[in-house]
Amino acid sequence: YLRIRQIKLEKENIRLAVIIRDITWNREQEKNLVLKSVAIEEVHHRVKNNLQTIASLLRMQARRTENEETKHLLNESINRILSISATHQLLAHSGKDEVELKEVLHTVRNNLAQTYLTSAQKINLKLEGDDLTVNSDIATSVALAVNELVQNSIRYAFPGEKVGNDCIRIERGKIYSTITVKDDGAGFNIGNIKTGSLGLKIVESMVEDKLHGKLKIRSGTHGTKASFDFMNKSADLISFSK
Repeated sequence: YLRIRQIKLEKENIRLAVIIRDITWNREQEKNLVLKSVAIEEVHHRVKNNLQTIASLLRMQARRTENEETKHLLNESINRILSISATHQLLAHSGKDEVELKEVLHTVRNNLAQTYLTSAQKINLKLEGDDLTVNSDIATSVALAVNELVQNSIRYAFPGEKVGNDCIRIERGKIYSTITVKDDGAGFNIGNIKTGSLGLKIVESMVEDKLHGKLKIRSGTHGTKASFDFMNKSADLISFSK
């Protein structure tokens, strides 16, 4: 591949200069990038399909069991799988390793609403706040953490008639951003749930080990507020750039 450029010169002996540049290497690199992008899309597409197949199998199993506790545990597992799938679903169409976090959490919110919110429940589940672009590792960890916090909120915060408000809020910062899950439910004793909640252990693991942040929970008679911060970029990428 050659790039040819002609320049007119107002000189006695030379009227025209022709500059020829070999751009073969540049074009080959462009082709390689396109091929890699297609390969990445295909990988994420297959991962998404496999995760959704597993979720479908668990959903079939949940329909066959008569035990309500077993159904509940299977539904929790299904939503965990779908929260991971949400990131790969978006990456399958982008060819990059970055996604819009709000779009991922929108999918998580819809999955939770379909699973837990029936016509008899009047829980308003909202998603609001800023948007930011993050890599797939951060998006997956945030999605899992938010899924667990909202699941716990819907299950425990609204006893009886299941009426109330639940909000997921994103606050973007320069280095760290914050996710808050807040409800106006009945509240609970934080000391009791910390000892036996698998969901809370998953959140703590995601926040501390994967997101390098800190989980904070406050609960009282006016509701529960759980928040965690996370680095906008992975720690290994930041150390590498330095």
